[in-house]
Amino acid sequence: MIMGFMDDLKTDQRTQMLVAGIVFFSLAFPLYFNYAASNVDEFEASGPIGNYSVEGTYSYHLLGSGDETINDGESADLSINSDSISSEIDGKNIVGVRATLTYTDNEQSPFGCGSAEDDVTGHLMHSDLHSTEEVNSGDVVEILWHDSTIIDTTVSNMSESEIIALLENSEGRGMGEHFLQISVDVNKGNCADQIRETNDNDETVSYTWELISLEYTITAVE
Repeated sequence: MIMGFMDDLKTDQRTQMLVAGIVFFSLAFPLYFNYAASNVDEFEASGPIGNYSVEGTYSYHLLGSGDETINDGESADLSINSDSISSEIDGKNIVGVRATLTYTDNEQSPFGCGSAEDDVTGHLMHSDLHSTEEVNSGDVVEILWHDSTIIDTTVSNMSESEIIALLENSEGRGMGEHFLQISVDVNKGNCADQIRETNDNDETVSYTWELISLEYTITAVE
């Protein structure tokens, strides 16, 4: 019987096609099902791709505040550890840090003399992250480690897990040491007689230093 089958395999076209089909499907089916299973796993891990409404609310947690009188050309160097507010931020999704700097130019200008705004710069540092801004009074210097641009928007062609990865602090950012440097460069106004000068040698800068947390909801939309 085996010899007859072998003879047919050599000479009969139908037998050859049958054997070729068996070999093909025996190889193709395992490959197909492995591919399908991997796609199912990926789908289950990331969720369906679609359109999602993302809404968020920010909260601010005070690290420190105060006033610093800084001479012309000098800086105030401040540091603080998040341990100081550990009970307040425990379990929070910390997504950034900010410092709000306010000041009033204390330049004294005699009659016939003008005034000039001083240059105040804030430099925030945390871990390997830095942000430096020259500020006007009331401006904010901040470092963010999430995608704030998708808050209160509808995003498309993404899965829910991909959106969460953009919003969730999964690396422990915000914990530990933080540094704030405030620098002042005094600018003096001109006097009409070109002899006198205004009296301005420093600036008093007030700062409010805060961690930023985010709560968010993600809703599938049609």
